[in-house]
Amino acid sequence: MSAVKDSAGVVWDRLRKLISDDSMSIALFSLFLVCVVGQGLSGWSDYDGSLRAAHFHPVSLGAYLGTGTFLDGMLSNWQAAVLQLAVLIAFGSVLRQKGAAHSRQPKPDTPEAKALSHRTVEWKLGTRSTAREWVYANSLSLAFLAMFLATFVLHAVFGDWKHNEDQALRHLPPMPLGAYTVSSNFWFSVFQCWEAEFAVIGIYIVLSIFLRQENSSESKPVGASDAQTGGANE
Repeated sequence: MSAVKDSAGVVWDRLRKLISDDSMSIALFSLFLVCVVGQGLSGWSDYDGSLRAAHFHPVSLGAYLGTGTFLDGMLSNWQAAVLQLAVLIAFGSVLRQKGAAHSRQPKPDTPEAKALSHRTVEWKLGTRSTAREWVYANSLSLAFLAMFLATFVLHAVFGDWKHNEDQALRHLPPMPLGAYTVSSNFWFSVFQCWEAEFAVIGIYIVLSIFLRQENSSESKPVGASDAQTGGANE
């Protein structure tokens, strides 16, 4: 019995440490799953309503989760969200917004700027040893770029699938993928997602100049002046 209690204690300690060390990712992925379930159930109800209105038989939840309507709704938001973070990461490495938490570019003629310029010259002259170092040095933005391209393609594929499902409900012919990707229907959905992401990034960058969130790495220190640039994650 004592050995069982000791074993349970070890498992509990490891679980508490896991939750303590990874609480942010656990919380975010838990919220993600809650939202996916909510999207699936509400979307299924709406989809079946559309089928009944068009005098088609309703489908099961499992069948709905394999439709273009569900998958396009998910991927259209994913590609926009991934683009948002990719732009924030990439722009934060090369552009400057005075006073913003995510502006990391040093001012001209400072030691940091000179060091950055020296490293840039070294890289251009080929003194950086391998392409592997460059890939690692830019791996975060490259990873998000790859995810964006993948989700964008999937958005187009599932969007065409959804469009053709809507066409079937109207007793209209389907549209090939190539024609759909250059259609106003596709780009309308793309631009309405992108505009929201770029607007939110811009609002966050500007608000981070004047507002603070204590203990958050996405905010400058509470005591920092509005003119102080950077500070997040440092």
